[in-house]
Amino acid sequence: MFFLESKRLRAPIASMCMYLALSFLWPYGTLAIGPRKTARENLRERIEFDVKWSFIPLVTTYMETFQFKDSEGSVFYLLTHQAASNTFWNDRMESLVDPDTLLPEQMETIIKDKKGKRKERIIFQRPLGKAMYIKQDKEKGTETIDSIAISSRSMDPLSAFYYMRKRLSLESPFLELQGITGTRRFLMSGRVVGEDEIKVSAGRFRTFRFECTLKFWKNDSKEGRNERSEDAKANAFTLWVTRDDNRFPVKIRYGLALGSLNVVAKSLVSHEQKAGEIPG
Repeated sequence: MFFLESKRLRAPIASMCMYLALSFLWPYGTLAIGPRKTARENLRERIEFDVKWSFIPLVTTYMETFQFKDSEGSVFYLLTHQAASNTFWNDRMESLVDPDTLLPEQMETIIKDKKGKRKERIIFQRPLGKAMYIKQDKEKGTETIDSIAISSRSMDPLSAFYYMRKRLSLESPFLELQGITGTRRFLMSGRVVGEDEIKVSAGRFRTFRFECTLKFWKNDSKEGRNERSEDAKANAFTLWVTRDDNRFPVKIRYGLALGSLNVVAKSLVSHEQKAGEIPG
């Protein structure tokens, strides 16, 4: 989402800037990409953001959530994040999640740069305590597959951001989520610290304010290491979500060494219910 690897200002979370998920011929692979067209026809929400460094516009991004059923009638959510217009970042992330647990089944990231386009996928195999990380070599046209040890509640960044905005509440005021991006592990934590009425391009909203941190450290898949890195630097950000059932993220602020990175909602679309906008 808007928080991934800050060297490229990658935004679920990134969402804040985030990674991706869908088809591959693995145990869960058939669940993901086959229903893509159907999923697109069942849009649940779309949130468009303006991203600025202090007051300097950088990029417009959007997040979407779709719902669909597979051939066996099971329901899934497809979370997506992508830049709508930019000059330096054009990655796309998708995460396929269970609508009840909000845990991901698969993640896929499409990375575009000057050298072309490549895909990275993660297939979560929770009963086996591992995930398969599939990385594409765009020059050779081959794929490498690594097995990564995971916990029963391991996530990807996009699903972790979605879980945080939906489940953090006054009743559950603190959450700590862990997961993988393939090459790295991460720990995202969040705490409810207040309630604000804020005005953004999308409108005026009553919101909860979350203070969050995000840590990344290198994944040592060969040794199967799953412990946290105590040396990992914590990146702090503040998140405002609407106080209705939508729990729309309407503003995210990241403090930087020079200035701040601000992600602000410019439009909200929900096909479930109206957003919690304050009239007038």
